[in-house]
Amino acid sequence: MGNKEIVMYDSPEAASIQTLTGWVDRHGRFWGDDEHMARWCGSTHQKCERNPEHPIRENRGYCEACLDERQQALYMAMERQPWDGDTILHLHNTDVYFQDMESIRDHCLERHVLPEELQLVVCNPVYPEEIDGSDHFCDDLPEDGELPSELQEAFDRLNEVIRKSPPLSWFPGEIAAILPDGILTAEERHDIEIARPEAAGVDDKS
Repeated sequence: MGNKEIVMYDSPEAASIQTLTGWVDRHGRFWGDDEHMARWCGSTHQKCERNPEHPIRENRGYCEACLDERQQALYMAMERQPWDGDTILHLHNTDVYFQDMESIRDHCLERHVLPEELQLVVCNPVYPEEIDGSDHFCDDLPEDGELPSELQEAFDRLNEVIRKSPPLSWFPGEIAAILPDGILTAEERHDIEIARPEAAGVDDKS
């Protein structure tokens, strides 16, 4: 065996009992010095890192209070612009959209809110894009090849229709909408003011 070290299986040098100290999560998994992973895997909720005063959140979730604060700051920083009465509006930080003043009025009456309290954002239109026939069939055409004239003419007619198409959809832009006066009558505004404490009282009893 030459000068190669020999350690016998049953010798004290081969193995010994050691006492290890480290972090163990509540499921029994050993994490050594990694306290963070032990606590993260052993817990379900935690405090907000930015503001401990916020409600606790799930480990795999996010702080909704922080998200609301960021969204509020984003809206407050937006440029203001009078609404033209036609462009689609988005209720900031929700999935609610308005197409006209009547839909805004209905929302206010149903939710007991005043129009000026709504954080509305002017939407931008999404139009269909024209189709380049040569690009669409690039994998089928020979190098430097062109579409047959009949097919190219068909694409030209299609693109003419596309150019005249109304918006396919709308997405929130970066301009806050200033609503005109008169969306609600004086009587409707009064009814909303009265309904608010009544609704709050129902919530307190539930």
